[in-house]
Parts: sequence; C-alpha cells; structure tokens
Amino acid sequence: MVKMSLRKRPLLAAVAILALAVLLAAAALAAFGRLAGAPASPSCGNSQPASAPATQPATAAGYAALGDALYDQGNCAGAIAAYSRAVALDPESAEAYNNRAYTEMAQHDYASALPDLNTAIELRPDYVNALMNRGDIYNYYYDIDYAKAIADYNRVLALPHDHTSVCGHRLLAQHHGWDLGVLVTAALQLGAAGCG
Repeated sequence: MVKMSLRKRPLLAAVAILALAVLLAAAALAAFGRLAGAPASPSCGNSQPASAPATQPATAAGYAALGDALYDQGNCAGAIAAYSRAVALDPESAEAYNNRAYTEMAQHDYASALPDLNTAIELRPDYVNALMNRGDIYNYYYDIDYAKAIADYNRVLALPHDHTSVCGHRLLAQHHGWDLGVLVTAALQLGAAGCG
C-alpha cells in the first residue's frame, strides 16, 4: 500500500471538484441548449426557392403572401416593400407588421423592427410570434432591457403557444445573459429551465 503525501490530497480534491464542475456545466449546457440559446438573428431566406406570383397582388393578403415568398427567396428589400404595401392596404394586419419586423431583424435593422412589433402587439395583444420577436430584441439585439424582455416572455407563457424555447429565453433575460446561475438552473431543472 502506497501512502499519499498530505500535500497531494488537497490537489487531488481540487482536481476532482473541478472535474465534477466541468461535468455539471457540460450537462447543464446540453440541457439548456435544447431549451434555448441566444438565437441567431433571423436571416432573410431559407434557401428554399418560392415562386412569386406572375401578377401584382390586389389585396393586402396578396402582398403579405408576396412578402413571404420574397423573404424565402432571400429578397429582404422586396419582402419589406411587399409587407409595407400590405400594411398600407390593411393597417390592421398584425401579421404584416410582424413579418416586416422579422425581415427588418434579418437585416439587423432593429430600430425599425421595434415599432412594427409594438404595432402588431397593439393590434393583437395575444400575438405570440410578435411577443417573442420583441422579447428577443430587448433580450439580445437592440435597446437591451431585460425587464421588458421578461415581461414579453411572461405574456407568451400565459398564452397557448408552441414556443418551446421561451423558458430558456426568459432564463437568460433573468440572468442578463449567460452566467453560472443559468447553468445551475438548467442543470437542476433540466426540462423546464427558466419556467420553474
């Protein structure tokens, strides 16, 4: 039997604690990564070609559909113009305001996106996509205001929704970004980090 010197015991304990901390952090990151990371800013287009209509639309819905097609083709400027025409024809179209804002976000024009999202939410207070988009602007991209982001995420949580990432987004806002508290919460709550 070999005896370990007294000087090596604290070093071995420190290494063991560090290894355990790294394992816990990795587990927390893996669990939290499934919930929500800081989302990448939206990008215009998804590499799936969509054909634009052969004729000019005559209605707000037609221009909104054209905006969607142009966005999918990667034509952000054209999409914004189409959504703007949809809004001009139907100023009550929350979807046109939200989609124009999302396209503006893809171009990193958050200053223009924020008023569009405010209008979409004024028109339809239960509009989950607009609430998530505005919460993300406040949480990650522009005019950072964590309290406003949390308020938007809380509104989403109070509504029927399919945004599985809202809990993680709210957790990051509560902690003002990534920190040890986020990792610990994610490790302890696993499936519902930020909603517990």
